[in-house]
Amino acid sequence: MSAPLSLIVSAFAPVVDVRRTLTPQLRTDKGDTDLVLIDLGRGRNRLGGSALAQVYRQIGDMPPDVDDATRLKAMFVALQDLNRDGLILAYHDRSDGGLLVTLCEMAFAGRCGLDIDLSGLAQDDLSVLFNEELGVVLQVRHSDSDDVLNLLEHAGLGACCQLIGTVNEGSEIRIRHGERLVYAEQR
Repeated sequence: MSAPLSLIVSAFAPVVDVRRTLTPQLRTDKGDTDLVLIDLGRGRNRLGGSALAQVYRQIGDMPPDVDDATRLKAMFVALQDLNRDGLILAYHDRSDGGLLVTLCEMAFAGRCGLDIDLSGLAQDDLSVLFNEELGVVLQVRHSDSDDVLNLLEHAGLGACCQLIGTVNEGSEIRIRHGERLVYAEQR
């Protein structure tokens, strides 16, 4: 058995202020917070080449791709602006394993629980949770959510953004689609 072919790229760059470095560690010490998904795939939810496909010994048909490089650049600039203004508490990219793995890694790092609602996303929970489209999850203070969403809208990313849930001090990760429970497990 062999591992899938992987390209590993390493890089470094100067950091303006190391105190503004973002991590995936969710914060429970900042009051009520929201989780924002920025989905540059805009709901395409392509599963080709995904970890989910590999588990089932499949390749899939359509892999995620950069469909709009200007949108990718806009997201990078918007994230830099939000970070500069102190509006991001935690950040994690969506990559291998998709949204489910992203959220779990954030909850593990923060030693906290999650309440997630997928109802604002596509109907197919499997593709929503496991697609590896370009995107990020941000934790922001609830009191800042409107400002964050407005800044993202102004950056041309409004159609890519969705509030998907909240963080709690417990240890359960709960994912719903409206009233229907999709997943619930202790971290």
